[in-house]
Amino acid sequence: MAAEVPHLLLIHTAGDPRPYLARLRQRGFRFSLIKKRPTTADRLCFDQVVDWDYQEDLHQTLAIAASLHRDHPLSGVLSFSESGVIAASLVARHLGLPGNPPRAALRARNKYLMRQTLQQAGLPTPPFHLVRSADQIHALLQQAGRPMVLKPISGSSSYGVTRLTPGHTQVQIAARLEDVRAYIRDYPQHNPQYPFEFWLPPQGLGIPPEEIFSPEDDFLLEGFIPGQQFSLDGLACGEAITCLGVIEIERIKGSDYFLEYEEWMPTRLGPEREEEIEQVVTRAVRALGLQRSCFHCEVKVNPEGVFVLEVAARRGADNIADFLQQVMGIDIYEEGLRLACGQTRFYPDLRPRCCMRMRYFLPPASGTLEAIEGIEAVSRDPRVSELEFEVSPGDSVLTPPEGFEFLGYLSVRGATPEEAEAALEELYTRIHFHIAPAAVPALALQ
Repeated sequence: MAAEVPHLLLIHTAGDPRPYLARLRQRGFRFSLIKKRPTTADRLCFDQVVDWDYQEDLHQTLAIAASLHRDHPLSGVLSFSESGVIAASLVARHLGLPGNPPRAALRARNKYLMRQTLQQAGLPTPPFHLVRSADQIHALLQQAGRPMVLKPISGSSSYGVTRLTPGHTQVQIAARLEDVRAYIRDYPQHNPQYPFEFWLPPQGLGIPPEEIFSPEDDFLLEGFIPGQQFSLDGLACGEAITCLGVIEIERIKGSDYFLEYEEWMPTRLGPEREEEIEQVVTRAVRALGLQRSCFHCEVKVNPEGVFVLEVAARRGADNIADFLQQVMGIDIYEEGLRLACGQTRFYPDLRPRCCMRMRYFLPPASGTLEAIEGIEAVSRDPRVSELEFEVSPGDSVLTPPEGFEFLGYLSVRGATPEEAEAALEELYTRIHFHIAPAAVPALALQ
């Protein structure tokens, strides 16, 4: 008798899912999807697609998932997207399928709850505060006497994250706070095809009142941690935690906004320091209570130790899946699916096989993208692993504080760090973006 084909329900997809879903179908998986405004690509590669904003009404989301499960029994539920991990955990619990406990998923989504949890677990933690007003932030900055970081309480990719110092006036802080609030408020309008990036669940479904927060009103203010930033992706399978390798991160220098610029793997740290990062991240993942999912963790390293910045209950975004595949030989998509199906996944001894570097394309100015030059020539170069774009001609592009998105990224490989670096420097300069300046309002010309 033939083995039953695993049937997975995905909550939301980002980008074109066809490349990885085609590969996973060949390995014996079937897929259904719940997504707000599914694309043509989604409809082509999923067996069943439900056009539904899963954030709008969680009870209805559970009912839709239960109906799919009755008609075509599901083996697991997951989301590879930050905004879908809580909904996926709620659906998995509702259907009696493997997954993270919903409150663990929430702790990995709500930065204030995460800080509380890590502090209670005895992990090194900067001073942190839940804040709502500019005068409160100003008073805390004066009391600290050193720079601090203001973050939306949810979200990803450093959207809206800004550095503040005791030298900022209350008026300046109020302006920064309003800029970020406006960005959060306007996000659904500017991105109508996507779920709300900063969404947090309402009360109910087992989430107590004290864990309910507003993404537009509540912010995290925490001490600025100096040092070099790194990320680490891995697998949580009960008590077995697999760390899949450390990635070094470079952010834009000389800016109060924490925009990421470049990544490379392996790092320049050496095995002993990387092992120290893995030990701290393992403690953090266990403290948050993640039981069955991929995870993505970002840390800062300085002479005082390893400090966890954030842990997400999903795979790392953008280039990270490709880095893990090329350098470590791990398909993070397949690993996530197998975890969601209840399978045991554990890799105790992984070794790098090559070197990778990636750099984001950041908008030099706000305006309208007219053209991208150099795509075909760069794509043909055998050193290129990924060349991805988030925008198309005709799209508006914004610089901080109005916008925090990237134009895309270029990822290359080499046998040595020096080869990868040389390839990136050469090929990156061959891509050119032509941006028409944003129109100046008539009132501004008077």
